Amino acid sequence: MPAMTVDHLAHLERDAEAFVAALRSTDLDAPVAACPEWALRDLAVHLGRVHRWAAGIVRTGERGAADAVAPADADLADWLADGAVDLLAALRLPERECWTFAGRGSSAFWVRRQALETAVHRVDAQRAGGAEEDPVPDDLAEDGIDEVLEVMLPRQVSLGRIAEPATGLTLVTGTTRQLGSVAPTAEVSGPAGAVLLLLWRRLPRTDPRLQVTGDAAALDSLLDVAVTP
Repeated sequence: MPAMTVDHLAHLERDAEAFVAALRSTDLDAPVAACPEWALRDLAVHLGRVHRWAAGIVRTGERGAADAVAPADADLADWLADGAVDLLAALRLPERECWTFAGRGSSAFWVRRQALETAVHRVDAQRAGGAEEDPVPDDLAEDGIDEVLEVMLPRQVSLGRIAEPATGLTLVTGTTRQLGSVAPTAEVSGPAGAVLLLLWRRLPRTDPRLQVTGDAAALDSLLDVAVTP
């Protein structure tokens, strides 16, 4: 299957706008199901800080700290929107060397990472407002699954957060992939957006969009060890 060309910046812009819209229409004390310790306010502060952090990395080349000061509640939506605009401006600069999760690398890393960060948290924000979230588009979701396998899972292992998975998992969307380096004992198939949200622990394996065959208990154990942060 040929690799898709993904317009990460277009996805990032749309998802940031959708997050801001959810923020304007939802009680900031609304709980975020995927982050039980957070209310919507906390999620917005997190994303606003991450956007500013990534923009700073791209502009300076250095890691910096994700510690921007958030405003009062009344100004939070505008603050988040302004940070997304600034991030997009940074990511549209000519490609350059900067810090990435793997050390020195290309600013293209942050184009992909911030599009996916924003997409997953946009889902969180829409759910906090009680809405059925917009699906993650197939092209971005397929790329997001690749990011989990190529970046997130190896990073979790290298940082000592989890051990190398003891079982493998076959993922079937528009293509077939394997999670883990040992023989798969289960298979998950479904739309790419649903599989992505499963890997980010935003959907249970029992969601009707997903079909699971093989050892479901092994699948649960695999996902319980946090293959994503």
